[in-house]
Amino acid sequence: MNEIPTQHYYGDRVRQLFFVAAAIMLIGLPFVGPLVTLPVFISIFAILVLDFLAGLTNPRQMWVNWVNILVASIALVVFEYAAVKSFNDSRAFFFVVNQFLATLFLLAIYLSTKTLRGMMINKE
Repeated sequence: MNEIPTQHYYGDRVRQLFFVAAAIMLIGLPFVGPLVTLPVFISIFAILVLDFLAGLTNPRQMWVNWVNILVASIALVVFEYAAVKSFNDSRAFFFVVNQFLATLFLLAIYLSTKTLRGMMINKE
C-alpha cells in the first residue's frame, strides 16, 4: 500500500482524542460511577479498548480506522444518550462530562473518516 499523503492523515489526532477520552473516563469514573447505568467492568473495559485503539492507530492499516469509526460512533451514542438523560434529570456535572465526551467522539468520527477517505483515495 502506498503512503498516505500527510494532508489526509489525522490518526495522530484521533489517537490523542481516544487517549484523552479514556483518561477522562478513568479519572471521572469514581465520581460518576453510581450514576452510570452500565456495570463498572464494562466502563473499565471501554477505557482499555480506547487506549488499545489509540496505540494501534497508524497510517498503514486501513482496518484500524474502520474500527476507530465504529467505536467512536458507539461511544458517541452512549455518551450523548447519557448526557440528554442526565440533563432532563438535572444532574449538571454528569451532563457536562458526558456531553464533553460525546463531543470528543464526534470529532474522532470526523477525523477518522477523513483519514479513511484519504486511504481509500490513495489506494485507487
